[in-house]
Amino acid sequence: MKLWMLSIGLAAILLLGGCSGNVSNTSKTQVSEQGKNNPENTQKDTNQNSNTAFSQTPVNSKTNELMFSDMKVGDLTLGQTLESVQSKFGDPELKTIAHGNGDPQWEYNKQGFVVIGSRIWKIRVFSGFAGSTPRGIHIGSTEQDVKNAYPFLKLVQKGTQLFGETSDKKYSIDFMLSQGIVTQIIMSDENP
Repeated sequence: MKLWMLSIGLAAILLLGGCSGNVSNTSKTQVSEQGKNNPENTQKDTNQNSNTAFSQTPVNSKTNELMFSDMKVGDLTLGQTLESVQSKFGDPELKTIAHGNGDPQWEYNKQGFVVIGSRIWKIRVFSGFAGSTPRGIHIGSTEQDVKNAYPFLKLVQKGTQLFGETSDKKYSIDFMLSQGIVTQIIMSDENP
């Protein structure tokens, strides 16, 4: 009799274990789909030194709009402090003042970038910079690569620039092109 009860108990455990596995897989799929379709589902920033909120909205390269989370290239993000840039990249080659508004401008020409603002409101990367945007675009990408990653961008400046901005017009991105190749990426907070 005990062997019979033990067999039924094992069968129940196996049956319930199999069901819970299916329920768990379904739940993961549902959560994954909710994350894709609901931008209010957020990810926590695991980098304690970033001082930014850019990971608050997941990047979905299939979205047809520029997002706040797109305002990052390599280890640089709009809104981070100059101190965090300095801790990652060392001292800039040149510390100067941005023309027109007097904000600090730090130039890392050998590393291929310039940042402006105590809380960075403008990033310009160029030859020598190794990082990519969250959608995989970097210096040397083709015009078609940019159009595939950001299908909503507008071609301006006689075909030498792909430009886009967030729906609230607060953030913008420019991909400067030369012979169909990205030579500069510029990200700006239009109201710093």
